[in-house]
Order: sequence, then structure tokens, then C-alpha cells
Amino acid sequence: MTHGRRLAVVFALVLVLSMSAPVAAVDRSTIDDPFSERSLSKVYPGADSFSEPSGTYRTVEAYEQVDGERRLLGYVYLTSNVVDVEGYGNEPIEFLVALDTNGTIRGIELVEQHEPFFDRLSAIQRLRRFSHQMVGMSVTEEVTLRDAESGEYHVDALTGASVTTRASIETVTRSARLVAEEKGIVSDSAVDESAAANETATNETTTDRRMTLGDLGRGTALAHWTAGATDGPNASASLDLYAAPIEAAPVRQSLLGESNASLAANATVLWVGLDGPGSTTRPDRLRLHQWTQSYAPPVHETRVEGVDWSAALVVRGLDTSRSFVLDLTVGGERVRRTYGPGGLAVRDPVDAAAAQALPAWVGTVESAWEDIWGSVVALVLFLGGILGVFAFRSRICRYAGVTVNRLRIGTLGVTLVFLGWYHPTQPTTQQIAILVRELISWATTGGFRWALFFSAPLVALVFICIALVLPKWGRGVFCGWICPFGALSELLYKVTPWAYELPREYHVKLEKLRYPLFVAIVIGFVISTDFGAKLAKVEPFKAAFYSSLVSDPVYIGWSAILIVSGAFMFRPYCRYICPLGAGLALGNVLQRKPIQRYDLCGDCVKCQTDCEFQAIEDDGSIDRFQCFQCSVCVDNYYDPGGCPVVLQYDNEHGITVDAWQDPHLIERIRPEDRTTEQQRILAERAVTDGGETELFEGSSDLIPEGTIVDMVRRSTGDGDASDDAHGTSCACSESDTSCSCLGAGWPDETGGDDDA
Repeated sequence: MTHGRRLAVVFALVLVLSMSAPVAAVDRSTIDDPFSERSLSKVYPGADSFSEPSGTYRTVEAYEQVDGERRLLGYVYLTSNVVDVEGYGNEPIEFLVALDTNGTIRGIELVEQHEPFFDRLSAIQRLRRFSHQMVGMSVTEEVTLRDAESGEYHVDALTGASVTTRASIETVTRSARLVAEEKGIVSDSAVDESAAANETATNETTTDRRMTLGDLGRGTALAHWTAGATDGPNASASLDLYAAPIEAAPVRQSLLGESNASLAANATVLWVGLDGPGSTTRPDRLRLHQWTQSYAPPVHETRVEGVDWSAALVVRGLDTSRSFVLDLTVGGERVRRTYGPGGLAVRDPVDAAAAQALPAWVGTVESAWEDIWGSVVALVLFLGGILGVFAFRSRICRYAGVTVNRLRIGTLGVTLVFLGWYHPTQPTTQQIAILVRELISWATTGGFRWALFFSAPLVALVFICIALVLPKWGRGVFCGWICPFGALSELLYKVTPWAYELPREYHVKLEKLRYPLFVAIVIGFVISTDFGAKLAKVEPFKAAFYSSLVSDPVYIGWSAILIVSGAFMFRPYCRYICPLGAGLALGNVLQRKPIQRYDLCGDCVKCQTDCEFQAIEDDGSIDRFQCFQCSVCVDNYYDPGGCPVVLQYDNEHGITVDAWQDPHLIERIRPEDRTTEQQRILAERAVTDGGETELFEGSSDLIPEGTIVDMVRRSTGDGDASDDAHGTSCACSESDTSCSCLGAGWPDETGGDDDA
């Protein structure tokens, strides 16, 4: 059995074992009967007895015995009976939740989930522990994944599972608010502190706090907007939105009451009012955004004549001398307006066309980006620097001592530390497969879950970068420069003393293995997320950068083999197995920016020898599907010490940074690789030399490439060589037709190219 076949058999066996590894299930008794006595007692341990499920959301009442009397503690419900929030696995994550009569979550138990890579017991326990962080949260609080000092309810996210994290949070918080509203625990607004509670706390009467809209307009910088319809049936109706910072102490006291006003002495007080048709003018959600900060302040309802609903917001850190954004959800629709300094009502660009609210997923995505805005900015700058190198690499290479490949190696170090370990950002085949699945869903049902792709901001940015560069430079920009696992494998190879390479015949056969893997994973995810996730275990990314998510010993062993093999062979996983690279390589058919080659590249094997990715064919051409844009051939292309063609030009003409605009050197570039500017220079040279001037008379357009090839046949290797075609350095006989010396085909300085 050949080496190639042995490798293929070993790979197939490990893949089958990893797919057939046992899957640890969630507690089956909870799934089979979530409303059993055992399950209910587990989620609400303080209760002595429970009722039967009833009501719109099939809630169970929890009771305790106090002095012989049965007292209501709260309610237990199944989230799937209340909301339907799909996770990354295209199915809802189901929880059993206990809610007390004060609107505080008292218990959460995971019932069922179908998230990829959460199929082992340890991973499921992590999801359970994550959900338990929301125990003790009030339904009126907002959850933040950021700094615990932000004033919101803080939880620690699941590393490497941003979609699962946010789906779990939304499932629990939305369902809890809806159940609390149905049971009358809170009003139908999840963001307000009830006006009655505020009045009781401040011991002030309603009449003491009543003002008019005119009063506020005279004493404050009041801004006014007309928003769009609050719901579908009222499409022609409008909603008036007002906002004003409150500085004057008497006005603050009138709105907040004396005790609350004193507590807000060092904070910003913002009054917000809504007036519109129907009973949907109370906001379901109210947040403020300024630069990189978001605020979900306490809401103190006020009574101001002239509006249907109003409230005073006490915000710490908001600067009203600068613009900020009001972000409200009213009647299920989202409205955003920008408040300018001095009360300028700025219409937000997102609302520019018709006053339609943004889709609900935008809020989830926006929150995810705000949580890591610093890393987002850093990644944008990092990717911009890489694209800058590609845009100017020909100029970079013309300066001695600066090679693009050295820049790439340094970039791989940054990639590994930043995108691999500090903030794991490893794109996977799963994301491409789920994109295909969502496109199919969009084509058949019209639904597309944008939040799946934009809830992980850094991964989304990397994929956006890939999409932008694919038509010009191909997938090599990602695979050769940005991929964290590729960086790990290559840098490991660089620091170890071993170096084993497969014979080229095996390389050619094995490099095709990754394409059917890619197709299988995509089809697997379209059929079933669980099945696709099992196939995707061929990728070692989770074990390499999200180790806390994995516990399957077979998968860990497989991943370890792939990582360790990179110490002995140059990026074996990337070149022979990686389905992600295969999928992106298929996009290389769009590539329109070839790497230039000289006419001698088929005879000279320096670049082919130097290219560790083995992407250069025997004729000197570059296999775009294997090219990782390592730029070794680009460095050689401009290096007199690395390229025989440039060396000879340097000896005869003297190399300069403008040499590649010289017709003598352009003629040595393969015609299909020449730039438009180089074609123009050759065309002008042909006209100036006067050999066939009449062909170009009366034409100001670019001369077709084929005509240039006919006129300058020596650049293609066709036609007869002149008597001195061997050059002065050639020791061969002039009749030796097998000569492939450096000067072969080189036009002489006395006009040999005119004879071409």
C-alpha cells in the first residue's frame, strides 16, 4: 500500500470514529416530563406543592405552606411555550424557568438543546452553568456581557459560542417578561419602574409632579421627532417623540420627587415623552447610546400633560452637550432618533426612507458589536494593514531587504496571539454551510436569520474581508495570512527541526481530498444540524482555540494528531484536509489578479522549489486553487539575487524601481500576466520602432494583446531567435537549439527586438 493510500485510510478511520463517538444527552427525565414533581422541585426548591399547567403559557403555580396556609411563591414555565428563539442549531434552546411573585428569576434548568459542539456532558454543563447566572435577575433588568460595573445585570458569555449565548439570554429574559406581564407582576412595559411604586417611594402626590409639555418646552432644550407607525394596522399613523435634558432643580423635583431628585444630583436627567394613537405608546425597551457606551437607565414614569406617556431617566455618564441616540421599541417596532446639542432633533440615517423600525435582530447584533468595540477596531486596523501590504507589495518588493514573505511571517504571529488566543476568531466550514442553509431557507420561505452571522463580530469581519479580496487576490489572503490555525501550524513547523515532505505525486492526489469533505459538510448541515456538526469534527479549530467547549476524547485525539503533524510537515491539514480552505478555494475562480510570471519560469525552478505550499506547476504557472499568497514567488520576481531574468536585466541595464515599466523587461513577462499599463507601454514601443506603424494609425485605443504578441514574438518564446540571442554570457554553440541559458530569447541592445 502506498504512502498516500495509508494516509487516506488512517484519515477515514479517525473521521468515522469521531462521528460515531457517543453523545452525552441532557437529563432524559427532564426532557420526557418537564412538569414532573422532580423537575419542578429542582427548578423551584423552596416550593412544597405545584398546580397543574394552565393559562396562555401553561404556567405552573408554586406554593409553600406557612402556618398551615398555602401561600403562592411564584410560577414555573417552559420557555418553548412562551417564545421561539432559534439558536445556532436552527432549533430553540429550551429551559424550565421559575419566577417569583416579585418578578425575580428563582431557578433555571436546561431542558433540551441542539447546538453544535454542545453534545458532550462537559459542554452541556457549561451551558447549564451559564444559564444559572441569570438566577436572581429581575424581569425589569437588562443583561450585559460587558463590564460588571456598567449598572446592568452582568453575565459571563460562553467562549466561542456567541450565537448560543445570546439565544439563551433572549429566550430566558423575553419569556420571563411575558409571563410576568400575563400574571400582573409588572405592567406591560418591561423597562419601566411603575409610577405607583415611584410615588410610594417618594411619598409625593401626583398633582405635585404634574407639568405640561409647554412648561418643559420653555425651560429646556426640548427636541421633537415624528416617528413612523407603531404597528402594522396603523401604517398611516405617526408617533410623536420628545426628549429634553433636565438641568433645573425645581423641574427635576417636580418630575422625580424630592428624594429621587437628590439621588440624581450628580447624574444626567433626561425626560422622554411619547404621544400617539392607540394604547401602544408605552415603550417595551428603552436604551441610550453615545459613542461606544450604551445605557439602560432606571425609568421613573412621570405625568406630563400633552403626551400619552413620559418618563424621567437618570443616567450617569451621558454627556448631553454631545449627540446621543434614543433607541426605543414601541408596539414591537424599533425607533431610533439622534438628539443633537441644544435640542437639535436629528433624524437618524437608519430611519431616512419611511419611518419604519429596524428588524428585531439589529438590536441583538448591535449589542454584540458594542460589547467588543475595542477588538472590532483593532481587527479592522489589522485587516486594513494586510490589505495595504497586498495593494503595495510590488513597490515593497522593489526595495532591497524588504520581502513580503517576512512580513507575512510576522503577521502570522499577530494572528495567532490576537485571533487565536486573546480573542478566538476562527472561521469554520459550519458558517459557510449554515449560510448555504439560510440562503435555501430564504429562497423557499423568505426567512433569513441575519443574527447568526453578525452576532460574532470578529468572525463576521473576517468573512467580509474574504468576500472583498476574493475576486482580486483569492482565498490566499485568509489562508496564508489571517487563519489562526494556519498560523499555529506554520509557526510550529518553523520552530521545530524536522522537515518531511510528501513526494509530489502523493501531494497532487491528497490535495483533492478536502473538496468532497467540504461538500459533505455543507450537505450535512442542510439535512440536519446535528449530522453536519458531526461531520464538521474533522476541523480541529475547537480543540485548538476553544478547548473549554470540547471533551470528546476521540475528537481531542484527532485534533492533537493534526496539530502535532504540523511540527513535522508544512501545514498538512491546510493543504490536504481543510474543508474551509476547499470551500474558499472554489471562490478563486473569481480571481482576476494573477501573479506575474516571466517567460523563463518554466525552465527555472527556483520559485517552485521555494514555494512550501507546492502551488507552482512544472511550466512555471501558479495553481490558483493551491496558492496561499505566501508571496515567495513575488519576492523572487523582483529580486536580482533570486530571479535569473531580473539578474540579467540588472547586468545589462541596471535594476531600478521603474525597471518593470521598461519594454526590455516587460517583454519577458508572460503576455497573459501583463498589466494594462505594461501592454500600453509595449504598444507605444512597437509604434515608435516603426516596424508596423500603419497598423496603429488613426487608433487611440489600447492595442489588443494578441497584436502585441505578434509584434513582439520574442516575449512569448515563439519565432526565430536572432544570431546573438544567446547573449554575451552564453558559452553554447549558436546552432545549439537546446540552449536554455539565461540569455535565451533576450533581445539585443542593437535592435534585435525589431527583428522579432
